[in-house]
Order: sequence, then structure tokens, then C-alpha cells
Amino acid sequence: MADSAHNSEQPHGLAETIEAHAVHEGDHHGGVNPMEISGGMVIWTWVLFVITLVALYKIAWKPILGALDKREEEIQESMDNAEKLREEMAGLEKVCTEKIADADAQSKKILEKARRGAHEQAQVIEEKARNEADILTENAHRDIEASRALAEDALRIESAAWARELAGKLIEENLDDEKSRALTDKLIREL
Repeated sequence: MADSAHNSEQPHGLAETIEAHAVHEGDHHGGVNPMEISGGMVIWTWVLFVITLVALYKIAWKPILGALDKREEEIQESMDNAEKLREEMAGLEKVCTEKIADADAQSKKILEKARRGAHEQAQVIEEKARNEADILTENAHRDIEASRALAEDALRIESAAWARELAGKLIEENLDDEKSRALTDKLIREL
């Protein structure tokens, strides 16, 4: 019976085991020594540590490591994209520089062509103006010659008329119109 009473008093859980152990130790030494290492306590500490470690691994570490791996992949992808963009920008910059150089060369060609065209146009205009001036000068010379010829003819006619009058007065002969014309024509031819 004493055994059955003793069996009924045996601890059934961890807390009861620890308490029973503490009471049992206390019986021997007169109290619980916190510095004393107990083999059962070490085993239970390791068991709880392993259970906590497994639980943390499954609950926290896996998601944290997964998130870190995902973040690392995103950062690497961003760095790769940035490098690609940098290379593309360098290529675009090179293309832009080439296009600017081509545009500059073409603008110089256009300006040179425009200068040559303006120079040629100026020469054409100058030549045309010279030709027109030559034509005007030639026409003026012709007009002057024609006017001179008309003036000379008029002067001859008038001189002949004066000469006839003078001759008529000197000769005191009255010439008829027919003789007068013949004399005038003769004098005109001689002048």
C-alpha cells in the first residue's frame, strides 16, 4: 500500500518532475541550489532548444531566407537592368554624336553650296547688268549718232538756206524755187 501511495505521488509532468526533484534535493541539502547542474535539466534544455530551433527554422527562418533570396535576385536583376540601360545609353549617345556630326557636316555643305550659288548668282546679275549697261550705252551712242546726224542735216539745211540767202543778196539775183533747191542740195552734199 505504501507502494501504491508512493506511485500515486509520483510526478506526471515536467513541472512536477522539476518540483519533485527540487524537493528531493532540498531534503538532502536543505534548499535548492540554483548553481547546481542537473542532468535532467540539461537534457530538457537541449530538447527545448532543438524544438525552438526547428520551429524558428520552419516558421521564421525559411520565410526570412526566402525573402532575402528574393530581394537579392531583385537587386541583381536591377543591377543587370541598370548595366543594360547604361550600355544602351552609351550606344545612344554615340549614335546622337554621330548624327550631330553628320548634321553639322551637311549644314556646312549646304552653307557652302548656298555661298557658291549666291556668288554665281551675283556674277550672273553683274554680267546681266554689264550687258544691259553695254546695250544701253550702245543704244545711247546710236541715239547720239542719230541725233548728231539729224542735227548735222538740220544744220546743213539751215546753213544752206543762209548761204543761199547770202548768195542771193550778194548776187542780187532772184533764184526761183527749183534752182534754190538744186543749189541747197549741192551745198548739203559738199558739206
